[in-house]
Amino acid sequence: MLLLQWFCIITVTNPVVCSSYNKIAQIIPEILPMHSIKSMLKWVLLVFFFIPFLSNAQYNNVPKPSADSAHNNFALKVFLDCSYCDMDYLRTELTYIDYVRDRMEAQVDIVVSSLQTGSRGTEYTFVFIGQKEFRGQNDTLRYDVTSFATDDVARKGLVQTVKLGLIRYIAKTAYASKMCISCPIDTNKSTEPLQLKDKWRGWVFTCGGFGNFNGQQLTGTANINGILQATKVTEDWKINVVGSIGYNYGYYTITTDSTIKSVSRSSSLNTLYVKSMNEHFSWGINTSIDNSTFNNINLQEKVEPGIEYSIFPYSQATHKLVRLLYSLYVENSQYQDTTIYGKVHTLYLGQELTASINYKEPWGSLFMSLDGTNYFYDFSKNNLTFSAGFSLNLFEGFTVAFGGYASLVNNEIFLPAAGATEAEILLSTKALPTPYQYSAFVGIKYSFGSIYNNIVNPRFSPNSYNVNFGF
Repeated sequence: MLLLQWFCIITVTNPVVCSSYNKIAQIIPEILPMHSIKSMLKWVLLVFFFIPFLSNAQYNNVPKPSADSAHNNFALKVFLDCSYCDMDYLRTELTYIDYVRDRMEAQVDIVVSSLQTGSRGTEYTFVFIGQKEFRGQNDTLRYDVTSFATDDVARKGLVQTVKLGLIRYIAKTAYASKMCISCPIDTNKSTEPLQLKDKWRGWVFTCGGFGNFNGQQLTGTANINGILQATKVTEDWKINVVGSIGYNYGYYTITTDSTIKSVSRSSSLNTLYVKSMNEHFSWGINTSIDNSTFNNINLQEKVEPGIEYSIFPYSQATHKLVRLLYSLYVENSQYQDTTIYGKVHTLYLGQELTASINYKEPWGSLFMSLDGTNYFYDFSKNNLTFSAGFSLNLFEGFTVAFGGYASLVNNEIFLPAAGATEAEILLSTKALPTPYQYSAFVGIKYSFGSIYNNIVNPRFSPNSYNVNFGF
């Protein structure tokens, strides 16, 4: 510790070392001013200088663990892979387990996934995977949340499901003697099975709108969207009808005499009917009516029947799904402006094939999809899109994530012959000719140190405000 402190003091005050800042700045010119680089490096070294003092002070003030503390060899070590969970709430409600930061340190690994239900609620699937002395002791629980449930109701149900799943593991630890399980019984209730009566017969309707407005003296934007949806989902049928509208407006003042304005509109009506054949096959038909100034579409009608095969049973879709979907379609289009092929109206037949893989396992998550489509009148008018995303836990504390897509585009038959103006190009209000499209992201994370993560401390936490309308 003392050697590190003396090294930091000598480094900050040594003119030879300080002169090396100039060499560093020459390697990355114009990224930061010279004085900023020097100042930042000095601050970093000073922080490292004080770390040993802070570390010793904190270590000396750590309270001795009590016999009931969760931080001991008897508490169950749990890793919870749940992006939907309120972790602070979990830590305050489940204080008798140890939350470890890496799944390789855990005795129980909990993987949580979700699917939307027919009532636009959510079905959460909890997969409990025993590790170390619990290896081979696995379990799966499900929890349904209605679309009307508040966030508080949902998180209480998630915590209750975690509690139920951990009982079998805690029962084999030293905490088993402290467990108290109770179930209140309503003696006034009839023992006869309930006969559910649904006046809506399984139909769920959603309507709503969303507006986003931003502006300052020289620029301003307005985005307005509306939706109307009706769904019904049973074991045999899946029906979804959704209509939407969108309006986007923006103005950009270049000079006092020059202002660029942009307007784009879109509307659509989509219906989907799917019939379950068995645990591996289903067939369906998708219809759509669209209008889009961005794509030069005045009116487009499309009917697309198809058949799908799933390698794994559909009941396992929450954590693994591998499927093939083939469909034929007829597309009738009327364009706002004459296209690059001299058309104002087209009627074409086409086909589409999609292969996709979805996995969510303790080693991470994986998604891949390959989609190809073409018109029968000219097979060179086609589109091939590859999408992928994964998050891999390579070793203790180290995670790498990647995602994106790449498309080979040869089917832009809707492009207007007049092309796009300079303003439309800069503001992205018109589709542009391109032989390809792509988008990607990559990230890595490495976490090390104490494996325990049980404490909740909200002091000085940044304020946040988030509203999710769910459509």
